Amino acid sequence: MGLRHIFDGAQSLAAAVVTVGLTGVPLWYTHQAIQIGLAPQWVYAVLAALFFVSASIVFAFLAKMLRGVAPLRERRR
Repeated sequence: MGLRHIFDGAQSLAAAVVTVGLTGVPLWYTHQAIQIGLAPQWVYAVLAALFFVSASIVFAFLAKMLRGVAPLRERRR
């Protein structure tokens, strides 16, 4: 594996970490809002949908990382 593939994989890992941060914070605070009564219970359905969408994006970035593919590319350079 060349240096370019390692760098591209690191970019995909960074994209996965950023995705977790950008979606994890709203997920956590929405859960807290439901727990203390600021949001109704049905918002858990929206929360679950956001979780599954963000998890699929994170797993896609992690798969690209293992293959050494940059986040915005489909295959290696």
